[in-house]
Amino acid sequence: MFHVLFLVKRNPSMTPNEFATYWIDEHTPLTASVPGVLSYRCYTAAGQQEDPSGVDGVAVLSFADESAYRAAVAGPEFAAAVADAPMFQDTGATTSFFAEEHIIV
Repeated sequence: MFHVLFLVKRNPSMTPNEFATYWIDEHTPLTASVPGVLSYRCYTAAGQQEDPSGVDGVAVLSFADESAYRAAVAGPEFAAAVADAPMFQDTGATTSFFAEEHIIV
């Protein structure tokens, strides 16, 4: 599988709870509708962060392979999710990368 990880920083105008609620309740249906997504997992920060400059959440999108990912990001569903991102995240501080999965346990 091909995985893309997003290190998400919340919109500074939002509280952590507002960020998490919008992301999970409003944004995730947009991303989940992207054709080719085999798995979509979101992890919101819980509790007090030791480093306040850290990320507020992590999203993991999985596709069959890189070509399925490339096709997905070219579609209107992905464009809609990207357009919604500023509603809950600091898009200048959010980053992503491709990752290889290593299941240990």
